[in-house]
Amino acid sequence: MKEDLLRSLPQVSKLLELYKDKYPEVYAKRAIKEVLERVRQEIKEGKRKSLEDLHTLVEESIKRRVQTQLRRVINATGVVINTNLGRSPLAEEVGQFVKHIATGYSNLEYDLEEGKRGSRSKLVEDYLIHLTGCEAAFVVNNNASAVFLVLNTLASGKEVVVSRGELVEIGGSFRIPDIMRASGAKLIEVGTTNKTKLKDYQIAINQNTALLMKVHRSNFYMEGFVEEVKPEELLTFGLPVYYDAGSGMLMDIKKLGINSQEPDFKSSIQKGIHIVSGSADKLLGGPQAGIIIGKKDLIEPIKKNPLSRVVRIDKMTLAALEMTLRLYLEERYWDIPIFKMLTYKASELKRRALRLLRAIKKALPELEAYLVKDFSKCGGGSLPELSLETYCVAVIHKKLTAQELDRRLRNLDPPIIGRIKEDQLLLDVRTILDEELKMIPSLLARAL
Repeated sequence: MKEDLLRSLPQVSKLLELYKDKYPEVYAKRAIKEVLERVRQEIKEGKRKSLEDLHTLVEESIKRRVQTQLRRVINATGVVINTNLGRSPLAEEVGQFVKHIATGYSNLEYDLEEGKRGSRSKLVEDYLIHLTGCEAAFVVNNNASAVFLVLNTLASGKEVVVSRGELVEIGGSFRIPDIMRASGAKLIEVGTTNKTKLKDYQIAINQNTALLMKVHRSNFYMEGFVEEVKPEELLTFGLPVYYDAGSGMLMDIKKLGINSQEPDFKSSIQKGIHIVSGSADKLLGGPQAGIIIGKKDLIEPIKKNPLSRVVRIDKMTLAALEMTLRLYLEERYWDIPIFKMLTYKASELKRRALRLLRAIKKALPELEAYLVKDFSKCGGGSLPELSLETYCVAVIHKKLTAQELDRRLRNLDPPIIGRIKEDQLLLDVRTILDEELKMIPSLLARAL
């Protein structure tokens, strides 16, 4: 039986003839080889009794290979700054500017006025100085790099004092203590997990202390029997104070109607903090980047550190960051997608959800769907206390589990990523873009 099945397997060339006109040959050939090898192994192990599904397997494999690995998806999770889905989506205008810069040459490191080599970081420094009131600024590829570079430049071989309650893991198993040790700085922990007082820092300071560091616990919060020292209180000791603000909020977003106690760059500089860093792709709403701002005499050595080239920002990220900062400069906050999503009124979300619900019921009358009131999250290690009232469309299929339905939606083009709650698949309209709402009914029909 096994031998008969093995002899029945078609040659790669024979199968390729069936698909090479329909799909690019380079993908078809690789897919056919992979499927034949897998089927051959299943036959040898006694797991396969026929070849009835061979052509289906080949076509599915080719379709997967034809698609790019990095794909645009519809975020129906309700998590606004979704790390797994690329964090903050860029404004349409920002995306167009990135395309404009990326598809041609640019003055990335060329000073147009002087006619000689220039600095790529300089292209966005003036924006950051104007928007935050800092003396100097520098930009690297992410905030982990920013933390590493600050510590390596200003405290390598010396001591950095930090609260034990702030030695956090920032995602992807990257931990603040590990970054500090890799930078060459010596970590001096003070206080306890839940309580750190000003005198704890005072006791730890000695002649080898280079920095006093504060780390914002952006991805969780503590309440109850807790106490911590504010960054500005550390200024009393006369040492440089470095604040890793984490989520990279450029300004106080309370004026946008977002109830938040999150630290922002501008107020931190106004309080006199020497160095502040944070991510550009979180609450700033821009591309992945690490922003370092502060006193000029501390920022300049950071720029000159040879490792700054290792973590430098690329031209497409610079383009996205510059255009995002221009939106701030022009006070066009509502053009930044995350602010629009975070400030949706419940009544508007309900209208959007009802519109989607009606469209789904019209396209798929056999599918059970109804409105669900729930809560969204900011995500991305930002605003962990913030619960946002939202509306979702729950989708239930009589024959498919929520997990199977979720799997089918993930295999669409574009994929729809929802969330499962109480054995039902929820599509949260807070994070679904306007043009995507119209696509979902037909995509659901395709999945079923």
